[in-house]
Amino acid sequence: MTGGPIAWMVRNPVASNLLLILLFLGGLFATVQGDKEVLPPFELDVVRVSVSYPGASPEEVEQGILMPVEEVVSEAREGSGTITLELLAGSDRMRIYQDIDQAVSRIRTFPDQAEEPEVVLQARQRSVVEVGLYGDVDVWTLRQLGERLRDQLRSHPDITQVELGRVPDYVTHVEVPADRLRAHGLTLLDIADAVERASLDIPAGAIEALDGEVMVRLKARRQWADELATIPIVSSRAGGTLTLGDLATITDGFEEVSFHSQFDAGHSIEVQVYRVGDQSPLTVAAAVYEVVDAARPGLPPGVHVRYDSNAAEDFRDRLSLLVENGVAGLLIVLVILSLFLEVRLAFWIMTGMAVSFVGAQLLLPLLDVSINMISMFGFLVVLGIVVDDAIVVGENVFERLEQGDDPETAAIEGTRRIAMPVVFSVVSTILAFVPVLMLPGMTGLYWLPLPLVVIVVLAVSL
Repeated sequence: MTGGPIAWMVRNPVASNLLLILLFLGGLFATVQGDKEVLPPFELDVVRVSVSYPGASPEEVEQGILMPVEEVVSEAREGSGTITLELLAGSDRMRIYQDIDQAVSRIRTFPDQAEEPEVVLQARQRSVVEVGLYGDVDVWTLRQLGERLRDQLRSHPDITQVELGRVPDYVTHVEVPADRLRAHGLTLLDIADAVERASLDIPAGAIEALDGEVMVRLKARRQWADELATIPIVSSRAGGTLTLGDLATITDGFEEVSFHSQFDAGHSIEVQVYRVGDQSPLTVAAAVYEVVDAARPGLPPGVHVRYDSNAAEDFRDRLSLLVENGVAGLLIVLVILSLFLEVRLAFWIMTGMAVSFVGAQLLLPLLDVSINMISMFGFLVVLGIVVDDAIVVGENVFERLEQGDDPETAAIEGTRRIAMPVVFSVVSTILAFVPVLMLPGMTGLYWLPLPLVVIVVLAVSL
């Protein structure tokens, strides 16, 4: 009987068992401690350039805003233009973003009425739970309730990022009758200049102190109707002052948009909760449930809470599907092989399959692969492949036992006989998934965990 790696492993059970224990326990530890998220983590290689052009038509935005920048993926709409640039794979995101920002800032052909361009390096927000507030109340009340719930969620130690969605922004409306303007010799531009001057925080220098220099800033910004009403517009020599409130009707409200979110024939807003860093979606979702349950009794009559989307539930369902299929597959293999082969052989085939999947979790973090919806799908895909290879090897060992070989010889010769076909089968399957590793753009980043999981599990099983 010749040597070789198969014979060496069979004749040195201590090394074999140590490797098995290392893969199994290490994989379990990595599974418990590893990152768990709904979708794979990746950075968006996209730079977004936005320029506001108030009052301009889409044609004017295209000619005055989009054309001077560059003809890439662009969108012109009334009052604004947006240009999206997707970077090449492997590019230095921050350096290219800075180059684009500097290039846009050098453009001098924008219309005079256009606002300053905004260049943003896109970042992906990882949504976990979307909480909806709805009821038979006005939007103002509903937004205040949403802001209160947002602040309560942010105060929880397990929640970091919370935003309001599907609700119009605050706007203070100032309506000045034309006859009043004429009576005082004013124009709308005079009113706008006065409001603009009163809506700025003013730097007031610095004070030298024993502990260093203290910056002084005058909080003069006025935002709400009652604050804007006190803005002086005209002052007489006698000391009298005409304020904005004397001239105009000032009301707090919302921006005029064509769409308002509604649910069950009532107003509705969304409170969106995101995960940041290595936060687990399950932990974040549990914190959201805790805060919302505590906040329900404080809601006014007629206001209700609903969960519009819950990525943590999707994650939990996929994880349950993976565990149930894995356990069911192992038990089916154990039962069927016990009926037709030996119980001990069936047990070790089942053990080898389990170690292949669990042991892969020890190596996947080295490739920046977390436990997410795509990687779990990869485990489901490779489950049947590993089962087939394990059964083929076990059946050949059993055949050698039936021919009268002792257990050691049967294990070595039975495995060696089928080793080359199994190696070629595994390698060919791995090569079939290699092209998925090379998918470009956002699609490639999104699906990258799938081939990595399949390749690592097959390598460990081999």
